[in-house]
Amino acid sequence: MNVSKVMNTVADIGLRKPLNWVANAKPMKTVCKNYQENNLGFIAAVAVGSMVLKDGLGCYMYVKQSLANKNIPEEKRKFVAALDLANGGLMILAQLIMFKTISNKKVQEKIFDKLFGKLFQRSARKGFMELLSHKPGVKSNDFGKEFNVAFNKIHGNIKNTFGLLVTLVASTVIAKRIIVPFIATPLAERAKGLLSKGDKKPAESNKGQDTFTPQAKVSK
Repeated sequence: MNVSKVMNTVADIGLRKPLNWVANAKPMKTVCKNYQENNLGFIAAVAVGSMVLKDGLGCYMYVKQSLANKNIPEEKRKFVAALDLANGGLMILAQLIMFKTISNKKVQEKIFDKLFGKLFQRSARKGFMELLSHKPGVKSNDFGKEFNVAFNKIHGNIKNTFGLLVTLVASTVIAKRIIVPFIATPLAERAKGLLSKGDKKPAESNKGQDTFTPQAKVSK
């Protein structure tokens, strides 16, 4: 038996054909087209969407694990699973809200102009032009036109990149690390108090065992 031929057949069936099918699928062509055109709004949507899907899967796994966790008292498992579900839902909802608000072009332009607008004002443009016009090898005939074209292109690229970064930071850092913990931590403390009501003292009921304390999970 020709081992090389068998391996090529396996690679063709298990790798090449599936990858070719994915590459030629209409959704993948749409994704590739938008990436080639540097559509930063689409790229941001794909990035946030992938994080939302990841958090959704993580939420499902947390809930499933809590329901089957034998270290949690049986009568408390559904409550802990509900807490995990609420935390995961908050995380997904916060990311979507931040994306829908911060990804708005008008909002991004206001933030950009507030932070960096002075660098692209008419006075700044004239100052940059004056500095570059004295560089050796600069032709004065078409310099002004070429400078304006290049300056506008740079301005647009920086603004688009800034918009992408703001969207990702708002959807991940602000939503997941600030907003969700701010809500989920008091929720977990409230749940802890509800779960501990009616329990016997640890010395009487949990000798030699660790007490269970539910905590809100924050996806990494």
